[in-house]
Amino acid sequence: MMKIDRDTTVAHYAWTIKASGRQDIHKVTTLDELEDVLRALELPGIAPPHWVVMSTHGDEIAGHGRYVHNEGSKDEWSLTWTTVNDAPEAG
Repeated sequence: MMKIDRDTTVAHYAWTIKASGRQDIHKVTTLDELEDVLRALELPGIAPPHWVVMSTHGDEIAGHGRYVHNEGSKDEWSLTWTTVNDAPEAG
């Protein structure tokens, strides 16, 4: 399992999930909360949510990512995200 560094877990992300036959979902959450949503949606052919989130995390421009499953098929769905800020530190 890939290790998430501490800075990644406190950041918040604006993300969108689009899936055929479903209403788009737009939220701002942490990566952990995004993984929970992916798990709950039971999208077709989904890899483990942690893998989906982390595989897009380092592949794109820093702070942005995109994942598309079965592009062009009836089971296509996508996730796009961008960093919006870091959570305030406890003081």
